[in-house]
Amino acid sequence: MKTTLAWLLAANCLAAAASPRETPTVKLIRKVSGAVFPIYSEPERGRLTSGSASVIHPDGFLLSNDHVMLGKSGVVLIGRERAEFRVIGRLPGKDLAILVVKDADKLEGVVPMGRSHDLMNGEPIIAAGNPGGRGLVYTTGIISAASIMRDVNALMMSYFKSGRDEFIQFDAASNPGNSGGPLINALGQQIGIVSAGVKGEENINYAIPIDRVRKLFGSLLPIEVRANFWTGVTVDFMARNCRVTRIAPKSPAQKAGLKKGDIIKSVDGSRVRDGLDWPMSLVKRKPLSPLAVKYSRKGKEHQAEIKPTAYPLAPTAKKDGKKSGLKYSVYHGSFGVMPDFKELEVMHQGVTENLKTEALVPDRDERFALVFEGYLAVPKTGLYWLKLGSDDGSKLFVDGKLLIDNDNNHPLQHVSNLARLKAGLHRIRLEYFDYTGDAELELRLTGDGIKEQLIPDNWFYHD
Repeated sequence: MKTTLAWLLAANCLAAAASPRETPTVKLIRKVSGAVFPIYSEPERGRLTSGSASVIHPDGFLLSNDHVMLGKSGVVLIGRERAEFRVIGRLPGKDLAILVVKDADKLEGVVPMGRSHDLMNGEPIIAAGNPGGRGLVYTTGIISAASIMRDVNALMMSYFKSGRDEFIQFDAASNPGNSGGPLINALGQQIGIVSAGVKGEENINYAIPIDRVRKLFGSLLPIEVRANFWTGVTVDFMARNCRVTRIAPKSPAQKAGLKKGDIIKSVDGSRVRDGLDWPMSLVKRKPLSPLAVKYSRKGKEHQAEIKPTAYPLAPTAKKDGKKSGLKYSVYHGSFGVMPDFKELEVMHQGVTENLKTEALVPDRDERFALVFEGYLAVPKTGLYWLKLGSDDGSKLFVDGKLLIDNDNNHPLQHVSNLARLKAGLHRIRLEYFDYTGDAELELRLTGDGIKEQLIPDNWFYHD
């Protein structure tokens, strides 16, 4: 009798374990369910926006869309409990935002960040989100197109070989409120951020590829610039580990013994899984407090203490002898990406008070390039967001360093970056080319006490 009972119990357990109800999809949803949440923001009294977010770091960092973050704070709904969040990083032009939850211990799990460079049409995906603000919902489908341009027909796409932001198209059900939620592959990795659907068409939804998030992560969360400290470490955001790609000369990291090629394993005892973890591990620290870093080099483990210093400010130029306006040079040609201007012939040169391209190249409405050189007058020392908008490619160099890369063929789009600048004149170089379109170019700025605005003409100078 006891033997029969034991056999029946074993058989029931085996049947339960092998239940056809527990499909790979069920297992995947169970795996990520503790790391995807509904979020709610109130940008103004009486107005509530809803969206979704995924946990990307155990210290309470979440990834979402910027367009659902109309306020600077809000709440994450964890089951029926509320946890407050604040926005600590955003790139409106790319529709990306990073949030940090006050009560990180309430969160369970992390959605691993995958890659999106090798997506396959037809591979299965899960979309998780908060449609209509009703709470967390999962839908399934496939990748309909691994890389596609939004709002552009196929004929127009053939004119643009590169440069325009491309999206993942998928067919899983998605509605307002899903924005910011993760698109998850069969390995349980986040490969995209649900961002938009197409009204009037069925099962046409778009997600921002996760590789774009990786590429822009340094601009999305420029923690050292913002918090005014400097380590001198640059890491690879695309790698599956935290590989150091550069150590700045005479930097705190160089003095601590770190070198290019080292793999950072932990900071102050907290695990660092990949390059994305590096800036997130620095957010909640006191800016100038030492960092206990464990790293590997050629398979051997090492330890070091990095002692951050204040963020270095580039020296400024004197206004004596400077005149208003920027010098400009015009080049002719058909460009797909920013050309090497040293190899091109200058068609004509001059000085301009602003960046209005049509006045500088009146004989051409497309197929030309411009280089502006001079100085930008910064009114006071502090943090500034610079936003470069262009129809086709543009790049902004400040004090000899590339600050904003908005290259390639594309319609008007804006790319921004944060800079800590000293009061005075800073040398700038702005490169631009027009392939086709409206030849639009603008440079905007915002900072402490300065609302976003086009940089005034009287802030430009030249030798």
